[in-house]
Amino acid sequence: MKRLLTGLFMTASLVTSASHAASVWQVSNGDNTLYIGGTLHILSPSDYPLPEAYDKAYQKSDVLVFETDMQSVTSPAFAAKVMQQNTYQNGKTIADDLSDDTYQKLTEFLKARQLPVEQVVTLKPAMLGLTLTMMEYQRAGLTSQGVDAHFFAKGAEQEKQIDWFESPDEQLAFISKMADGQEDAFIRYTLEDIQELDKLIGPMKKHWRSGDMDELHTITLKDFKETYPDVYEDLLVNRNANWLPKIKALIKTPETEFILVGTLHMPGDKGVLSLLEAQGYTITQLD
Repeated sequence: MKRLLTGLFMTASLVTSASHAASVWQVSNGDNTLYIGGTLHILSPSDYPLPEAYDKAYQKSDVLVFETDMQSVTSPAFAAKVMQQNTYQNGKTIADDLSDDTYQKLTEFLKARQLPVEQVVTLKPAMLGLTLTMMEYQRAGLTSQGVDAHFFAKGAEQEKQIDWFESPDEQLAFISKMADGQEDAFIRYTLEDIQELDKLIGPMKKHWRSGDMDELHTITLKDFKETYPDVYEDLLVNRNANWLPKIKALIKTPETEFILVGTLHMPGDKGVLSLLEAQGYTITQLD
């Protein structure tokens, strides 16, 4: 599940022919064009400046399109809603949904991080998994805003038109139900794989910067797809399919859009790029 959580926040072979490319693509249909950029939702200070292709696409665009309403999801009101939907009520705690062994592993992990279990015990599994993963990212030095937040702030300052695919409530629903019916397995898998997070971050960011979607798919999605096929379908495959008609409509407009969504929506035979290519669009990776 770490691989999914990695994709939500962001998303060691050598980079070869793609070393000067980036996770940005031009999508064309005749004279109509838009750009799609894969984002990581949290970065290190050293990850800036971003690959030049991002600024190229930004400069050529009239409209920025994000997964969701970036302004709303950072509001205190939305934060309160997130916690309300992802916190146990009436005295129930995470212990009620976990086996004794998994709960023991959780307490041991938190003790090693000098965090009392009482501080997180009321979080439901999906939110607890995200919280633990965020803690590890911060320990690894990922403390800066991600690609989407960077361009949202830049676009707002320069008064570019802003659009999005999903409402904040739709995104919240996707995340909140990640662990439904598999609460114990979700937390156990997260605790096991989170130990390898340091080993994954470097290669993941390397393949993101180079736009190597095959390698990114291998290290982030292959295991996740096999282990949690239902969640994989809900969080990636179904959303990609839902976005496709919207992208096809955008490319017909006189404006040029720059779509910025999680990089893990790009790779694979059901990724956004393959779906568009199957519809006859020309996909060109920028450098």
